[in-house]
Amino acid sequence: MTYKRGIPALIATLALGATVAACGSSSNDSSSTSTSSSSTSSTSGNSAGVTKAAEQLKPFEAAPTAITVKGALKGAPPAGKTVVMLGTNDPNNQKLQKSLKNLAAMAKWNYSVVSYDPANPATFNAAIDTAITKKANYVAEAGIPLTPAMIKKVQDAGAKWVLTSVHPVDVKDPVIVDANAYDNDALMGKVLADFFVSDSKGKGNVVIEHVPAYPILGGFTDGFQAEVKALCPDCKVKIQDITIPDLVAGKVPSVMVSALRSNPDADYVAFDVGPFANGIDAALASAGLSGKVKVIGQAADEAAIAALKSGKQLAWTGFDPVYSTYVMMDAMFRDSLGMPIDQKQAGIQTTQILTKDNVANITGTWSEPTDALAQFKTLWGIS
Repeated sequence: MTYKRGIPALIATLALGATVAACGSSSNDSSSTSTSSSSTSSTSGNSAGVTKAAEQLKPFEAAPTAITVKGALKGAPPAGKTVVMLGTNDPNNQKLQKSLKNLAAMAKWNYSVVSYDPANPATFNAAIDTAITKKANYVAEAGIPLTPAMIKKVQDAGAKWVLTSVHPVDVKDPVIVDANAYDNDALMGKVLADFFVSDSKGKGNVVIEHVPAYPILGGFTDGFQAEVKALCPDCKVKIQDITIPDLVAGKVPSVMVSALRSNPDADYVAFDVGPFANGIDAALASAGLSGKVKVIGQAADEAAIAALKSGKQLAWTGFDPVYSTYVMMDAMFRDSLGMPIDQKQAGIQTTQILTKDNVANITGTWSEPTDALAQFKTLWGIS
């Protein structure tokens, strides 16, 4: 799957998992739903919601300093294990590949990559077969939902699955972890909703871009809507569905502008992945909506951070795809030592609400804590 408006490459960590679902999707048309809270709430109730949103947002205003996983290993991980990553040419996926390679080397584990084409499910099955021939102890992959047959094939070979950004998934033997899980998107949705409620003073009207073919991203829209419903009776939320054909054709900005025109009271537009917002600033300007509609979203990429710095966009949540590889390696270490894996800790990543006020020192992508790997290595007893 590829994208990045102009379409160089699909998201490996948040959206890659939708490839299989997208290939099987029967929907060819854009759809939208509208959600809003009850209009019968009192002004005092609305004010209380704004106050609560602002309070809940405070822990996310500063860069996080602690990793989400706790508890040291009970001993040194056994050497000589073999990890095989099922990888693609997507730039983010290659970041995962490079990080896992380095982590495996630290532990004196064997590591290799088997490539596949995410647009061709047959190549994914072939990659699994190849991984098994490499005598993998652990098969790692980002995003592709697994069929029962895929899960059993690896289990029968005596290996285990190590996943990131996969939804839906049942994390039980032989699946040992799903890093950056659905709950992580739900958390970022909640944080961004708190910002939306607070910034709009309880009167916001937002249209959210959403690609339903990517199941993992439903965590964001679910988390956002639930938080707004709980805190802001006067806020309005509309979900604008985007189809895979429109996404690949780079039509997201025009679809969102049309949705905003059909909802002239909307004063915010939100995106569920950074690259999906590519081109929105120019589209808003052409439509005469610059300054009227504020741009917010989850998982800021380089372009989103640059737009925050320039003041063209208002707020994003921070997200580091490489962090998930630390969690994946931590899970493999714990599994190799017969230790339990806290799936709640493993499924959540660090995040931050990013605005023009706190992005000045960010170069390129957001990555916090800056010493995350060092903190994990302390848990692992690896120097």
